[in-house]
Amino acid sequence: MLSKSDISISKFIPLFASLGVNVAFLVPTVTGYKKSIMDATAPIRDLFIQENIHNYNVQKQGPENKVLITSYFVENTTLKDTFASLYRPITKTGDPRIWFKGLKQYCVPYNLLALVVIKGKIYIINLSNPEIATSLLTKAFVYDIIKESTYQNEFIVQELLRKIKEIHNQGFIKSITYGDPGVGDTLENALGIKRNNARIPDYKGIELKSTRIEINGKTRNPTRTTLFTKIPDTGLTYREIVEKYGKIQIPRGKTIARLQLYETCCFSRKNAYDLQLQLSQDSSSINLMHISEENKFVSAWYINNLKNILLTKHKETFWIKAVSTKIDNWEYFRYDTIVHTKRPNTSLFIPLIENDKITIDLAAHFINNVWRDHGMLFKIKPKDIHLLFPNPVEYDLNNIELK
Repeated sequence: MLSKSDISISKFIPLFASLGVNVAFLVPTVTGYKKSIMDATAPIRDLFIQENIHNYNVQKQGPENKVLITSYFVENTTLKDTFASLYRPITKTGDPRIWFKGLKQYCVPYNLLALVVIKGKIYIINLSNPEIATSLLTKAFVYDIIKESTYQNEFIVQELLRKIKEIHNQGFIKSITYGDPGVGDTLENALGIKRNNARIPDYKGIELKSTRIEINGKTRNPTRTTLFTKIPDTGLTYREIVEKYGKIQIPRGKTIARLQLYETCCFSRKNAYDLQLQLSQDSSSINLMHISEENKFVSAWYINNLKNILLTKHKETFWIKAVSTKIDNWEYFRYDTIVHTKRPNTSLFIPLIENDKITIDLAAHFINNVWRDHGMLFKIKPKDIHLLFPNPVEYDLNNIELK
């Protein structure tokens, strides 16, 4: 839809990028404009989720479930009050819709509208209006409005740093669960966050990733950290992959055999299950192949979907390193350092997969005909994080000075 806009978005992108602001764009069509109905596109839905103001995924259909959010039309020197109507009609799929009261007095069809969220309110900026665009590009009133959202983000960063610093100051705290998930679950529990496997970030738009760097005084070789999980977009399902290519094995430390597939998939070589990653001929997908005489296609992930998940999940991330010790045969953690990253460089995502810097772990099994899986895990080594996330900032919680 952006291609139908009456003005090019290209001159605005560097400015939004430099501000680090989370933004979505909307171009009203003639039909949507006349009927007061516009599609809430995926970027708009993602923006609202990331800014914690609305989630269409859990919204029920029908006018009685409509949600109204305070909003503002941004002029070149002032703001005009309005509100956003967010709803899902009673249709087969209930496709998400959005409308702003008074929009017809603010723009015309095919104008380019930028949406930003500041303190839970939506600000609509008509970039096709020359006066408004000039106010933005010359860093006048409109620019100051957008910059306000970056101040809010910095406040959240400092708030989270302060909370984790307070947890660090408590020393070693007891793990709330046994095993590898404990390091992340314990921190999130201390922060009052419920465990989740959702694609949205953990704390007010900031994703948390915790790893152990030391166990009982011994430095631990850093394990790969999970960027996100994603089942294939096409081809065999996860269950079908395990059913077809899994093996009957007895897991380490167990006595009962099961059909399982626990293995890393990469580009450079096939794994023990003869599975290997390849780039599709049109470079639109990462394909999972069974390397045999036929080099058989198994499943695939669409690259655009992977990039969108990466941008949504890791718009901003705290990579937290913990020291672990055992007391009375139970694990305790002290959270010592944080690496803070923003805005992953999605142009490097596929090259990193092709060079085995990012790999995919399959971790699933059947036991007594019951299916269990831990997701399809896209992983990266901590030492390679800077290749995907530019200009990481590290905080030593022993010496941190908070603003």
